[in-house]
Amino acid sequence: MKRIIPLLAFALLALCCAPKSTPVLPETLAGDWNGIIEGVGLAFEIHLGDSCYAASPDQGDIRLALEVKEATDSSIRIRIPKVMASYEGRVRGDSLIGHFGQMGKSFPLNLGRGNIVRNRPQTPQPPFPYATEEVSFPSGDHTLAGTLSLSDATAETPAILLVSGSGPQNRDEELMGHKPFAVIADAFARAGIATLRYDDRGTAESTGDFAAATTADFAADAAEGVRFLRSRGFRKVGVLGHSEGGTIAFLLAGSPDTPEDARPDYLISMAGMADRGDSTLVRQTTAMLEATGVPGAVAKIAVRKTVKQMQKQKPWGPYFLALDPAPAIAAIRCPVLALNGEKDMQVLPQYNLDKIRQLLPSADARLYPGLNHLFQHCTTGLGTEYPAIEETISPDVLGEMVAWVLGQN
Repeated sequence: MKRIIPLLAFALLALCCAPKSTPVLPETLAGDWNGIIEGVGLAFEIHLGDSCYAASPDQGDIRLALEVKEATDSSIRIRIPKVMASYEGRVRGDSLIGHFGQMGKSFPLNLGRGNIVRNRPQTPQPPFPYATEEVSFPSGDHTLAGTLSLSDATAETPAILLVSGSGPQNRDEELMGHKPFAVIADAFARAGIATLRYDDRGTAESTGDFAAATTADFAADAAEGVRFLRSRGFRKVGVLGHSEGGTIAFLLAGSPDTPEDARPDYLISMAGMADRGDSTLVRQTTAMLEATGVPGAVAKIAVRKTVKQMQKQKPWGPYFLALDPAPAIAAIRCPVLALNGEKDMQVLPQYNLDKIRQLLPSADARLYPGLNHLFQHCTTGLGTEYPAIEETISPDVLGEMVAWVLGQN
């Protein structure tokens, strides 16, 4: 459920725009600057020159026009109108010491020269020892584009559809420089397991309107992905879903509305929600606020506001809040592997895995100590840690998923 991580709404993709020209700047300020927004953990960069723009590389390759309101040899004040943000800093040696502001909140942000480079050692790099193919398949009135790894496989090769979490995701489920689905697809292909991963509707190379869709619509897209794999001749087709994608996997396997040819033969839920959406949201928000030291009374007010904000995110928000996957989970008859990180602050494992075990005793439910919602080794589990963690997915989780899938075929 990355859609509701309480990070700053800095990179609102729909609001990106080309850089604007700006008055001539003092030589002491010209060039690229970068830093980490304290308390949020997001990388922030600004470019000052013939054109001026800001970027948050942890949230995609997006440039936002900025306005220089004041600039001297010793200080600068800028605004980023499209996201209602600002920055003020004073020159100290080769640094800018200042604060980032947005929507009434202020966070310390010190900038140094240059650009931030994130190290993501698990991201697969070509050449690959397996075949891949760029593919597309229809879903309703739109077309989904994706990548089929191990595309030269036979009918007996296990095949899995990868379904991403909430928010507009590309086929790699790219987030803050991490590409979890690329890492999973690579590990599976090297073990002889074919995967299909695709861009969400209205995202990257897929057509459609993401903002007009609910979880049910995304489930319909996933159903067409299962059908596509079967049309390619794969005899056994599974679904691996992360976060909201894990819940979608449950729905595909257990909902009476799922067409027979779209039902998976087995599924993996990586932190898929088993409880109602509103209960999950309340627990998630409460846990995050408590972890950051917010007093209980203040946290309760913030939780109520968060629920109200979600209700305004139509049509997805109200649908998600009312969504109860429990009946579908209880009706599942295929093998299930359900995973949670012990420090997951978005889908709390003590409520999630226990409920899965109660609803579906046959499920193989596993808790991983020290891992967060992205299945990274972490300290607190808060989303503010995601950008700084170099690991994309725990190798133990990757290895156990591979072994489990091979055991089903």
